[in-house]
Amino acid sequence: MEPRAWLARVRHDLVKRLVWPARDRRDVGGPVVPGELVAPLVDDEGHPTSAAAAWAALASDAPPGADLPPFGQAVDRAVAAARADDVDGVLALEAAFTALARSLEGSPR
Repeated sequence: MEPRAWLARVRHDLVKRLVWPARDRRDVGGPVVPGELVAPLVDDEGHPTSAAAAWAALASDAPPGADLPPFGQAVDRAVAAARADDVDGVLALEAAFTALARSLEGSPR
């Protein structure tokens, strides 16, 4: 898969879904309701899945040169942060996605 298309899938299928509840809470303000940052995820067939499984599926299609391990670790940290009601910890996934995208700069588009 070409890098731009793959990054778009990662952003849409994983990053946005994990980050949106935290972004909404940050923008609205106030205390986090326990569990509100834990985003439900679905696979390509519409079945419930975990962030780890979603990332594994996406990583299997990654273009050459993608620095996968740091992003996978960031996904794990974001999930743990969501379970701990830590808005900033979830939002840190955005910076990890930026780093993942940078690892592909210069790859054929």
